[in-house]
Amino acid sequence: MIYCGIPANQWASSGVAIAIRKVWKHKIRDYTWISDRIIETRIKVLYRNFTIVGVYAPVEGKEQDTEEFYRELQQGMDKIPKQENIILGGDFNGRIGNQPIQKCIGTYGEQVTHHNAAALRDFCVFNKFKLINSFYGHKDIHKFTSEARGTRSIIDYIIINDRLKSNIEDSFISIQPLGRFSRNQNPVRRPVWLWHTASWANS
Repeated sequence: MIYCGIPANQWASSGVAIAIRKVWKHKIRDYTWISDRIIETRIKVLYRNFTIVGVYAPVEGKEQDTEEFYRELQQGMDKIPKQENIILGGDFNGRIGNQPIQKCIGTYGEQVTHHNAAALRDFCVFNKFKLINSFYGHKDIHKFTSEARGTRSIIDYIIINDRLKSNIEDSFISIQPLGRFSRNQNPVRRPVWLWHTASWANS
């Protein structure tokens, strides 16, 4: 696991990690901590280079922090070579709704939108990224990524760049037990992303 943390007395305020399977450990080329909310790692699979970005965006209502977060995130994107395959994932703390943007955001979100979502949508449009879990319809248990105080929401996303758009065929979440480490202090449920891909070897 590659992670960037914060002091224990600031638990849940920021900090981010990327978990890499042991069998892929030798494929890691390098990794970078952009901030305590953004981390990058680069791997090489089947002769293709991938940059994987883990994020934990500020909560709704922290406009200045959100602006700084996306400024740093964009600076990180600008440094990635154009031929790289990019995957971003994590808690973006934004409910994007279900109003589509061609090739960027689909119709399978939720009805609610947040102020934070505007920054996320602008980020995807500017970079020509695809927010993949908004393009595939699933049952609610495989759709909503957060549940707190009786309200379910979609705030965790997987985002890919244009080079990978033809490779992803589906995405959904599987709720897995992670004990006391659950974001919502729920000892049972935690979303883990799964997605189907087309063959990378021939792309």
